[in-house]
Amino acid sequence: MGRSMLLLVSGLVVLSGIIQFSNSQRASVLPERSAEVISEVQARNSTNSLIQTAIEKIRSDNTWEGELTGGDILPGSATLKTYDIENIDELDAVDSLYSVGEGGWDTFKVLLFSEATYGESKVITEVLMRRDSFSKYSYFSDKEKTSSGNNIYFYSSDEISGPIHTNGTFKMSGSPTFYGHVSSPNEWRGRDGTIMGDATPDFQGTTDFNAQSRELPSGAKVAALKSAATSDGLTFNRLSYMIMQSDGSIEVSEYDSGSGSWLPFVNYPKETHNGILSSSEKIFLEGTVSGQITIHSEDEVELYDDIAYNVDPRVDDTSTDLLGVVSEGDIIIDRNAHARTGSKDLKLHGSFMALGSSFRVENYVSGSHRGNIDLLGGIIQETRGPVGTFGRYGVTGYTKKYEYDERLGNSIPPHFPRESVFTVVSWKERVVTNDSGY
Repeated sequence: MGRSMLLLVSGLVVLSGIIQFSNSQRASVLPERSAEVISEVQARNSTNSLIQTAIEKIRSDNTWEGELTGGDILPGSATLKTYDIENIDELDAVDSLYSVGEGGWDTFKVLLFSEATYGESKVITEVLMRRDSFSKYSYFSDKEKTSSGNNIYFYSSDEISGPIHTNGTFKMSGSPTFYGHVSSPNEWRGRDGTIMGDATPDFQGTTDFNAQSRELPSGAKVAALKSAATSDGLTFNRLSYMIMQSDGSIEVSEYDSGSGSWLPFVNYPKETHNGILSSSEKIFLEGTVSGQITIHSEDEVELYDDIAYNVDPRVDDTSTDLLGVVSEGDIIIDRNAHARTGSKDLKLHGSFMALGSSFRVENYVSGSHRGNIDLLGGIIQETRGPVGTFGRYGVTGYTKKYEYDERLGNSIPPHFPRESVFTVVSWKERVVTNDSGY
């Protein structure tokens, strides 16, 4: 018993010694580690403060470029510099996380590079910003009422994927389904006119009903598109009927007002149009899209039949087919477009922008239900145009089946108009200490 007690006491003494030694070691390490954490947090706060200041400057003035310093306001020392296509080669000298040319540097991108030191820590933060193309939207409107001031609703049969935005107020009836991000400066309203009223929209993605308004492209941006067609593509000055072909060529017939007749079709190989065609007059459009093409009209564009990609990206993700249609007037779906191929539905692949007013259906209130608009891409319009009606007397026009083309998040039809505001594309950050050799 005595021997057992002696061994137990001896064991406790040894254990107590180990614990005291461990606590002593921890006591010496904790202040050092706490100092590291504090200096890292202070450096991160400084670099993030400069980044946020620069972001606000760019969003309020998209021509801003320059440098910022922390001065005496921020702890430690902190600097920020902007890089764009003019000085992007200088990034090699500052140990950037970005490789030159990543994603293709162009005039629509800017990189914010900020570094801050405090104590033994240095934090480097890099934020890539870009003026996105309007083609990134699956749906965009400046106003959600018709040109005559009537409300238009998303209703129960509608299904929309991808990012959608309005500068106006979304109107909801029943239970439309939204699979992507939905944004507006205003809360949506139901048919009863109240905010978040009697409808039950199914938002399966994120929402932001306090979003920033986004201006449609200015005349200068559209002029740049027309200039590109003049220098590298094709231009027309008469009413035109264009049929896109699976080999990338486009057949064009022009209307001769003098004789009152359509001229014979002329085939323009893709080497001659370089993916950009512009007309000062109205365009009738249909066909198969092969390659990347943008069609522009200073007047209206009328969609006469199906418009489909030669290689559907949902079937083959290597597809490079991409279409942009830009009208300075309306984009109109012809009254018989759904019937010309024998299908009740209408297939539309591409990003369709109506700057003069609306994307709309001809005679949308007449007849019976024409089927679905099976859209793969997006619609951008100044004033929301009607595509059909619903109510106690039945349904006319089309039901919306709008599917987002995920490629449009990064891929852009040739010379498609850009937004005036910058958005954050990516945010990268790393911590460097003296042990890392900074």
